[in-house]
Formats: sequence, structure tokens, C-alpha cells
Amino acid sequence: MQRVEAVIGKKMELWPTDEEEVTLLRERVDEASRLAANELRDQSRGGLGKRRRREGGLAADDMDRDDDTVEAGMPSKRKK
Repeated sequence: MQRVEAVIGKKMELWPTDEEEVTLLRERVDEASRLAANELRDQSRGGLGKRRRREGGLAADDMDRDDDTVEAGMPSKRKK
């Protein structure tokens, strides 16, 4: 509330509240904030999240021996 008061340049009136109700609402707001932050992170990764690391590229089991020797001397390309 102090941030809002600073922005509007006014001191707001004290509103009567129930501590238990405020605590429950605060928990919901914190949970919503966490979910929103996670969703934004997933969107910035292209929406694939953790699955991208597992599914992307060749796994060690999928490579043949000759693929391994050819790739050993090649520098890896990273996408930016």
C-alpha cells in the first residue's frame, strides 16, 4: 500500500480487515505470482520448458560409433 500511496502522492485511509482473511488472500496471491513467473519463463524458452533438453539433439543411445568419432573433433554450435 505504501507504494501506491507514494505513486498517487496521498495517504490512504486505514481499512478494517480480518487478519485470517488477509493471510489466506496473501497465500493465494503468492501462489499466483509463482505460477505467473513460471509461465513467463516457459514462454521465453519457446514454451517447451524442461522437455526441450530431453528431446532435443541426439541421445547417447541413438548415436552410432562412427557418428561419435566424426562429432568428436567438431565444435558444437549453440543457438542464441
